[in-house]
Amino acid sequence: MKRKNLRISLALAGVMLILSACSKDDAIGNGEVQYQVKPAGFTGTLATSGTSGGLIGIVGSSNTLSFTSGSVNVSEIDFEAESKSVEIEYELKKFVTVDLFNLSPILGSINLPEGTYDEVELKLVLKKSTNNTIPVTLKGTYKDANGLNTPVEFYFNEDYEIEVEAEDVVINSNSDYIGLVNLQLNKLLLNIGSNDLSGATRTNGVIVISSTSNATLYNKFKANLNAFGDCDFDD
Repeated sequence: MKRKNLRISLALAGVMLILSACSKDDAIGNGEVQYQVKPAGFTGTLATSGTSGGLIGIVGSSNTLSFTSGSVNVSEIDFEAESKSVEIEYELKKFVTVDLFNLSPILGSINLPEGTYDEVELKLVLKKSTNNTIPVTLKGTYKDANGLNTPVEFYFNEDYEIEVEAEDVVINSNSDYIGLVNLQLNKLLLNIGSNDLSGATRTNGVIVISSTSNATLYNKFKANLNAFGDCDFDD
């Protein structure tokens, strides 16, 4: 199979689920694109102290953070594809929960007319929640240099719009496409050091990272939300 690498700003694009709700041009095509999440980088190494240089960690460091579970709750998904001859818009207003660690199912599909699309854009709308369906949840374990394991929980509960783009996407009716959305979770640790986690406040023995708990660390995680993914398209 041919592979075309398309850099996108966030792998949460994997939640492009069944976008056939409505279309600006009511266009239906024969080129099918399916989407599947493929997480990677479950464990990241941490430098002794955080930096501003975009480093994930120091090679050989024994300080690690391993993610073991997580989910994303999306309230609305907007999709646009534009070529020289057609402009397509889909909007899906439906609450969708995506298990970031479920590799098995195809999450959804969309059919597009044949052609080369100069730009494909996806917007994920996340809504602040007052119950357990908050937009982003990640859980894992922080292991320090002494081998001590501490549970870590990251909760992102804010209104947020995530826009991702791909360019020069070629669709034809002779091929089915699978978009493998690679979630590089370790990139959430950009500029975060072991001192950030070792010095964090514990709640019943857990490092809770949210807007109201360890707020400085929360803001560092939040700043990395648009930088931890890429996508491969296979046909």
